Amino acid sequence: MKTFTRSRISMLYVILIVALLAFVSVSNYIASRNMESESNAIVNDAIPISKTTNSLLTDLINQETSIRGFELTGNEQYLDPYTAGKKQLEDDLNNIRIYDKKYPTLQLIMDTQAIPAITNLQRFFDSQLELIRAGKTDEARTRINSGKTMMDRYRVIHSSIEKTIVQITEDAYNSSLKAGQTSRTITMVSGIIALIAGVMSIFISFRAIHAEEELRKSEETYRYMAESLETQNEEIIAQQEEQQVTLAKLSERERDLELISSYQEKLTGYVELKDFLKHTLPALLNSLLQDAALVVMKRDPEPGNGDTGSTGSTGNPTYEVIHSIGYPKEHIRVHQDELFGPARRVFEEGTNLVHTRDVTGHEKGVHGGMMHAVDHYVPLLDDKQTVIGFLLLTSYQSSVFQENNQRLTKGLVRQFGLAFFAQVMNDERVKQAAHLAELNDELIAEKLLIEGQRDLIQNILESAHEGMMMCDSEGTILFANHRMSRYFGLNERIGENLVAGCHEIAAETPSFFGAASSIEALINGTHTHLTQRFGFVLDDQPQHAELYATVVSEDTEQQGYLFVFRDRTEEERVDEMKNEFISIVSHELRTPLASVLGFIEILLHRELPQDKQKKYMETIYKEAHRLSNLINDFLDLQRMESGRQLYHFSPINLLPTVQDIVDQWQDKQNHNIVIHRQESELWVRADADRIRQVFHNLISNAIKYSPGADRIDIYLSAANGKVVASVQDYGLGIPEEAHDQMFSKFFRVDNSDRRQIGGTGLGLAIVKEIVEGHSGQISYESKMGAGTTFRIEFDQYELSSMEGKIVIFEDDDDLAKLIQIALNKLDLPSIQLRSAEEGIIALNRCKGEPILFIVDIHLEGVKNGWDFIADLSRHPLYYQTPVIVSTALDQPHDFHEKEIQKYLKKPFSMERLVQVAKNLLDNKKSNAYVFPAQDKDSLSTTLQRNGIDVVEMKENMDMIEVEIKKPSS
Repeated sequence: MKTFTRSRISMLYVILIVALLAFVSVSNYIASRNMESESNAIVNDAIPISKTTNSLLTDLINQETSIRGFELTGNEQYLDPYTAGKKQLEDDLNNIRIYDKKYPTLQLIMDTQAIPAITNLQRFFDSQLELIRAGKTDEARTRINSGKTMMDRYRVIHSSIEKTIVQITEDAYNSSLKAGQTSRTITMVSGIIALIAGVMSIFISFRAIHAEEELRKSEETYRYMAESLETQNEEIIAQQEEQQVTLAKLSERERDLELISSYQEKLTGYVELKDFLKHTLPALLNSLLQDAALVVMKRDPEPGNGDTGSTGSTGNPTYEVIHSIGYPKEHIRVHQDELFGPARRVFEEGTNLVHTRDVTGHEKGVHGGMMHAVDHYVPLLDDKQTVIGFLLLTSYQSSVFQENNQRLTKGLVRQFGLAFFAQVMNDERVKQAAHLAELNDELIAEKLLIEGQRDLIQNILESAHEGMMMCDSEGTILFANHRMSRYFGLNERIGENLVAGCHEIAAETPSFFGAASSIEALINGTHTHLTQRFGFVLDDQPQHAELYATVVSEDTEQQGYLFVFRDRTEEERVDEMKNEFISIVSHELRTPLASVLGFIEILLHRELPQDKQKKYMETIYKEAHRLSNLINDFLDLQRMESGRQLYHFSPINLLPTVQDIVDQWQDKQNHNIVIHRQESELWVRADADRIRQVFHNLISNAIKYSPGADRIDIYLSAANGKVVASVQDYGLGIPEEAHDQMFSKFFRVDNSDRRQIGGTGLGLAIVKEIVEGHSGQISYESKMGAGTTFRIEFDQYELSSMEGKIVIFEDDDDLAKLIQIALNKLDLPSIQLRSAEEGIIALNRCKGEPILFIVDIHLEGVKNGWDFIADLSRHPLYYQTPVIVSTALDQPHDFHEKEIQKYLKKPFSMERLVQVAKNLLDNKKSNAYVFPAQDKDSLSTTLQRNGIDVVEMKENMDMIEVEIKKPSS
């Protein structure tokens, strides 16, 4: 059996203390785990159960709200929360079943109350959705109260579940309190054990002190032996160190050679200085074992900058940090006006300088351990050994360079300086080349600008409506635009004397003599300004002109004169027309007014027989009617020329229209009007009232200017897609010199055989405006003494066929095309009609049933979309054809149509329009007229006002379907 020595007893004490400390640690760990498990019971069970039950109630409320939203609006988008809530409800029920076995009370409430109530609500929601989709909205609304009752019952059950969860939470909290008491007990026991361990540690300390005294005596015995061994060991170590120094020198030399080789490779091959510094400075720092570096360049004042140049406020040189690496950004000032200390000395002395300084701010590093820095300033020289900048190398170690590394350092820095100067010179050459290129570009741009300005001025002068000519102060012609050359050929006189040229022109054109004299007086200085009017003949036509001059560059050596030649021919013609108009109006208005006033005066002051009174009243009526027609002609022509004349285009058959007009004239004069026709129908798209006005004016003109004849022939025919109408008289004819002015306002042939024929000269001008407004043409043929034939020509209109087609009533061609493209999805033919009149004519001629009508209310022509719908509702065969009605809405005032963006002026989108059309075609038994959503009473009143009897009106989403009564015949 082993004896218990002191060392063994001490070891046992140590083991016992470690065991006691381990027991205390394990006790505390068990107590903390017990406390943690009870707390987790609250967090992991009670709180998730509470969240899940609340989520159940939220899911049911979302479903109920979604069903009500769909019930009120009919919009399928409101069912998204219903679908999401239904799926979430299933997930929440699966989550709460996890806790059933652990909490029997909760399982009992869920199985007997909550789940049956949820199941009933789900069945109720599904039945409500089926009723709404089946169109039984009223029945669904009557069941709302039942749903509310079910939700109230579930809310009561939800309250019971919440009480159960509160009870579970309280139980978990009590368990946590018990765990806390147990933990405190274990901690108290652990503390007592720790106290015992402390006492035992004191005892062990005393025993260790005694053992240490005994060991100290034995140490002195062995010290002498150790010192002798150490002396021998030092000799061996000295020999090893000598060998290591030799090996280190060889390794360092090899490393230096590698560094020099790799560094020299990075000194060449760069186009720009910034790329050179970006690659060479890191290599230099690695080679010299430095931490940071920057390069400063001296910038001398640029020539011509004076005291306010970019180099400083006093014109002194500035200093720029062109590159830095390794320093905090806030420590670097890129531009400085003046340097101090070593930085200044390196420029003045041109030698390397070393400066030691304390480190502050971010320069201390992330760990804050850098306290001192050593800066080494190396001057950078040019080819004349002048300092152009310096290289600053910074080390945050104890010294900049090791003594044994100075030779390598000097060599690398010197190589950097030479390469830097070469790169600077190359950079300067590149900048100079770029600057020269910029100057060249500026010169080219300035040249192009001057040429452009010259061309612009030339184009402005050439495009001016006035003739322009310029001469210098001596009268030498410098420039003349094409209009001035057209009048007087001055382009051929550039460089000649203007006064001599004007006198030559005056010799050929005597009326120019006054202008030539005024020009001479202006150039001689006799006159200070010039304004002259004169007339001349150009191309056998009389011309009127005004010439005025302006002094150019007055009070300068380059003084000259700009002459402007303004054509006044049109003004003279307008004045002449105005005078003629006043003459005609004064004659044509005074004559009927004189007759009216004269006969009224007789009727007022005399007693006349009944037959004379009637005769005088007829004369008054005739003259008043003549006066009214005269005023209407004035107003019509003024409206047409100002562009305010509106044409209501619709298909008209020209034959009955002309026949009706002829019938009106037959009994009012002695001429026999005969219509010659080859076709049974001649259709054109025109404004019926204006076409009647054209034929009235042509027939009136034919009767008026054929006083000696008794016949007028009207020829109507069609050929090559054109309808041609000719009105031929056998009267006076038109003189050759009057042909060019036949359609001018107020023009009347002035000769002896026409002076007794009244008129204002507006009839043919009005006819021409109306015919051209219909994209037609008018012409005439005449022979003096044999009569005149006026010929008008219109595009022939082809009547559309509706059989088996979708008919689109739309006067906007772009919108109609857009609708037709959208309807291509239905694979059905479609046509566009621009007016209700076209539709009514095509409907009456239709031999097969149309498929569908899409009707805009506002159309071309006199009639609108309501007129067509009224005619359709009275049609005995096609009244059941479905109709989609769309009312036009004005586009916004600030909207501008683009090539790729058209404003759709309808309440239906294209997709919705196609959907409605498809539904109507799929259900042909429903003779529904579809309108955009609007006030039903107002719509019903409008339908009744248009003679359409309504059977039933159904409102569906964004439209109203109307079923009409069958027509009586």
